Amino acid sequence: MRVITGRFQGRKLKAPPGETTRPILDRVKVAIFDFLGARLAQPGILPPLSVLDLFCGGGSLGIESLSRGAAYCAFVDSDRAACGCLRANLDHLGIGPEGRIYHSPVETAVIAPPPNGRFSLIFLDPPYVLSEEQTPRSTIPRVLERLGADPAVDSNAIILWRHAEKCPIPERLPGGWQVEHRRVWGRMAVSVLVRRPREDG
Repeated sequence: MRVITGRFQGRKLKAPPGETTRPILDRVKVAIFDFLGARLAQPGILPPLSVLDLFCGGGSLGIESLSRGAAYCAFVDSDRAACGCLRANLDHLGIGPEGRIYHSPVETAVIAPPPNGRFSLIFLDPPYVLSEEQTPRSTIPRVLERLGADPAVDSNAIILWRHAEKCPIPERLPGGWQVEHRRVWGRMAVSVLVRRPREDG
């Protein structure tokens, strides 16, 4: 893995050992951040926003965000080896307080509000099998419900959820989220979630 562009451009990143994480392909990461740059600022960069990187693994998406101009990123993962790999990546790049690690299950993590406001960009990158479980008490619905109720999440926040292309994602989701659109790369897809408009009456 490597950082594509920004202040850490070209720097290599370690990937966690084993098969529990799936490092994202460079071409997919480029497409994701081109979309984000065009939506939030301009292609190639991000505004100084706060990012929440859930099921972060080695932190590739959150680190790319910091490289491109994000002010802060909270990284959350329950896997000890992944968090150790992430810590090595942050230390290697000299990332200090602007990158905070939470070693905790994502659905129960107690995450402090970011120092510069609220989280407005959220990466949701769980093991594919978790995205396939859509019962109310399964992991991802619980995470979405919490994000929808969390005052530290901006009302205009967007979620980028990576999952298997074949995974059926309901248009309307817990926590007031809905699918705005989806992009597919082979057997992988990314769904963009936004807040549903409030229904009167």
